[in-house]
Amino acid sequence: MPAIDATAAAPVASEQTVDAFDLRQMRSPPGASFSAMRPRCPDARAGEIVVCAPDPEKERLRPLPEGYEIPQGPPRLEMKLDENTSADLHLQAERFPNGMVSNRLMVGVKRKF
Repeated sequence: MPAIDATAAAPVASEQTVDAFDLRQMRSPPGASFSAMRPRCPDARAGEIVVCAPDPEKERLRPLPEGYEIPQGPPRLEMKLDENTSADLHLQAERFPNGMVSNRLMVGVKRKF
């Protein structure tokens, strides 16, 4: 029988429940390490409901300090190539007479002489 006609036997999957899953028994590939972490929330006793949430203060944005000024317009990226030459990248919006707006990413080169 040609090899193309031969059908491989399907592997038999072992039945496991979610309770049987344990990261401590997982084999890690070379160069990687896995570890089981203790949950931050306490275990619930019979008849209790434990609600556990991340700390909202951990990733909260704080107000800007007094006197901080936000520059008008989008940021401009400029790089000095040599003593007399610099290159920049900036955004530009141009309005046409028919009301359409063309948003552009512009590259500029400046040379002092």
